[in-house]
Amino acid sequence: MVWDLPLRLFHWALAIAVSICLYTGINGGFYEMDWHKTSGYVVLGLLLFRIAWGVVGPRHARFTALVHGPGAIWRWLRPALHRQPPPMAGHNPLAGWFILVTLLALLVQASTGLFATDDIFTDGPLRHLPPPEFLGMTQNEFLRLATRIHRQGELIILVLVGLHLFAILAHRVYLRERLVSAMITGRRKGVPAEAGISSQRILLGLIVGAAAAGLTWYIINL
Repeated sequence: MVWDLPLRLFHWALAIAVSICLYTGINGGFYEMDWHKTSGYVVLGLLLFRIAWGVVGPRHARFTALVHGPGAIWRWLRPALHRQPPPMAGHNPLAGWFILVTLLALLVQASTGLFATDDIFTDGPLRHLPPPEFLGMTQNEFLRLATRIHRQGELIILVLVGLHLFAILAHRVYLRERLVSAMITGRRKGVPAEAGISSQRILLGLIVGAAAAGLTWYIINL
């Protein structure tokens, strides 16, 4: 057992929520934007959970397990290019950095969405929050900046999703690793028993999840 249940539920819930966000954001429309905002709140809550879980979760879920230096990346990548990747219990060094970049991009996207507005019928829940002068900008300038970042960030998220799907395919076809099934069952073959996790911390996951949901509700109702 490598991936704990709370982490696996987070992964699949985030995949669904981000897919809805992208679909509704691209298609627009009044009805679609209602779903866009709701799924965006879900993404924000999931990210808050993941930030906490990266600190208190099992060892392979922690951020310290995702950060590796250039040497570690090369030591994994060189044999991987010859279809002989070293066995890894958690994410490989290259994937660890990709996950951090993706989480950061999603956090920026979710945060700017709270302030985004089309000045017609769709506003983020915190559109009213910035004071007349904020960070050296007027309120309108700040809202326009947040909206522009949110709209342009959509392309970045699409690219990251595409790279993620390509990496899954490359692992399956080229490296012969079944990452999808591992993220469903939580188990990976070829991993020494001592490298696995002894506890999935399900109760702690429920507590952290409830706290993340409560914090999200508080933020969008400021």
